Amino acid sequence: MHEQRSGQFSCRPAEYAEKPLSIYRTQFERQFATTVPCKKMKTQYNPGKGSVRFLLLSRFLWISVIAILVIMSVPFVTSIYDKLIRDQMNSDSDSMQSGEIILPELVLIPAGSFDMGEQNAAFRENLKEEEKKYFGIPGKHIQIDRPFYMSKYEITNEQYGSYLRAQKSRNPAEKNSNIPPAGQENTAAKLPAVEINWQGAMAYAAWLGEQKQLSCRLPTEAEWEYAARAGLKTAYPWGNEVGSNNANCSECGSQWDSHQAAPVGQFKANPYGLYDTSGNVWEWTCSSWHDQYDGQEQQCARMDEFGSRVLRGGSWAYDSKYMRSSVRGEFDAGIRYNNFGFRVMCLSPAQ
Repeated sequence: MHEQRSGQFSCRPAEYAEKPLSIYRTQFERQFATTVPCKKMKTQYNPGKGSVRFLLLSRFLWISVIAILVIMSVPFVTSIYDKLIRDQMNSDSDSMQSGEIILPELVLIPAGSFDMGEQNAAFRENLKEEEKKYFGIPGKHIQIDRPFYMSKYEITNEQYGSYLRAQKSRNPAEKNSNIPPAGQENTAAKLPAVEINWQGAMAYAAWLGEQKQLSCRLPTEAEWEYAARAGLKTAYPWGNEVGSNNANCSECGSQWDSHQAAPVGQFKANPYGLYDTSGNVWEWTCSSWHDQYDGQEQQCARMDEFGSRVLRGGSWAYDSKYMRSSVRGEFDAGIRYNNFGFRVMCLSPAQ
């Protein structure tokens, strides 16, 4: 049964029907999540031949008009993009003004093993059945066989801007988007780079590997949680209670709560020396989404693979429940939001 609003039918793909509303935080996401699943609708209208010819002609004319508008809009979109990049380069960062290539600082993460997924028994028991997959339930014991490097902070506008300037044009993975990869709202150098899709984040990681002569990519979901936990089984890097001013989320007691991302490194690092693994912005992993841990959490999705990817860590727009080290986000690889960012991991060439 369809829900009718203002004379129009509102629907959504059936695969979204089972997701709990608590996982959707923005107004757009909630509106999308609360509409009903799409179903095929029958119509009683049966036009004659004359009407069909008229409809075909009208459709041809509309397609022609749209094609002309798209062609005319290319210089306009390009000029907007160029202006935003110039604005970024003209910020208060000396490196942006000089064109210096700024690369992220890397932290060595040791090899080891850990229990992946929510560790708090009381918290697990209070979750609804449909929520459990978003907290890695049931869990899994994971072995990390080799050490790796991970960026100390989330990748910043300053660092992503270096990549854009080095390319001298937008990378192929992002040419079809009208949202600048450096983000529309956060142009300050030390803010995390946001509104970047999964393909754009992967492309940056590959470029970074060339600069550092390492093999770089996004971390797998398992690598991300292992590094974020840093040997701990607590809900957060600092303990089991959210406390005050320990991170940037919608109820964390910081000056950025519910408003925007904070400049990276404003809060205490975890025991491995990583900052902002809880809150600030969601971070892309290279893994495809599966409801339960089935081995894909230790693999990277192919660049041409359709489907959802896993994000980790929560953000400034979400409450503390979604900052736990176990929490998992599921979004399409092409999605961009102003609370989506990323960090990278690297291996030595020999690995």
